[in-house]
Amino acid sequence: MIILDRPALAPLTTLRLGGFALAEIRLENVDDCLRLPEVLTGIGGAVRVLGGGSNLLVHDGELPFTVLRPLFGADDAEPEILGEEHGPDGEYVLIRAGSGMRVPHLLSWCVRHDLAGLEGLVGVPGRLGGAVAMNAGAYGCSTAPLMRALDVFTPEKGLHRLGPEGWKASYRHFSLVEPCAWHMSVAVELALKKAVPGSVRATMKENFLRKKSGQPVHAHTAGCVFKNPEGHSAGKLLDEAGMKGRRRGAMLFSPMHANFLVHDTKCGVPGSCADALALIDEARRAVRERFGIALEMEVKEWPPCLF
Repeated sequence: MIILDRPALAPLTTLRLGGFALAEIRLENVDDCLRLPEVLTGIGGAVRVLGGGSNLLVHDGELPFTVLRPLFGADDAEPEILGEEHGPDGEYVLIRAGSGMRVPHLLSWCVRHDLAGLEGLVGVPGRLGGAVAMNAGAYGCSTAPLMRALDVFTPEKGLHRLGPEGWKASYRHFSLVEPCAWHMSVAVELALKKAVPGSVRATMKENFLRKKSGQPVHAHTAGCVFKNPEGHSAGKLLDEAGMKGRRRGAMLFSPMHANFLVHDTKCGVPGSCADALALIDEARRAVRERFGIALEMEVKEWPPCLF
């Protein structure tokens, strides 16, 4: 366990926005969970769990947060193969990976082992725990349906294991059934389908090229700002409402895809969460006034008043 005082949060997020937390606690092995309750009591503040920092909009200024960074399953680790199971549509391999494993690292491992199911996460820069927390996915893939078990830490029960009956998942949503103030994923068991050699690599390449052609994959973004309303594309609604390329200071909606908020760190003025929120409010009003549709945020917001 490593504890840092008053860390800057902006460098820890893909949007490169955010103020300063009370402390950052880096958890590197499962034994660190045993010390966590005592350490949190000593520091105080609201607990927030931070993975790769994507899909996150952190407010500016001094923030009353103690930030947990679960680094279980660093990039030099390999997923553990637990066994196999037979499904109605083929053979599956059961694997276990730490929640701190970076998604690109896990996908590279899947390519080498010809295991399918996560191809829609190609281009996602976050960590596995974040993919679980958002039930992340694209191109017909979602994380939660692949999960068989989850090792989780909560302040009420400590470290324990859950099966699929222990969580609820839907479009870009994941929560535990049991009541808890907060939870932190520690390790995830997944069932990945055995695939024809080379097919996983080919699908990931195709998916990445599709993303690269229409999304600002190399810019500082938090991913899609809004969820797709049922029957609609949020990006198309925003585009038709005139938000594509709309700027406020260093923040703008991408000229490539109107549902991506970009932080232009090279424009000569500092970006701010206030400018980001002003653009988001403008986008919501524009879509509501033109189409009568209320957009729901997909990006998670960390305002200072969350006690």
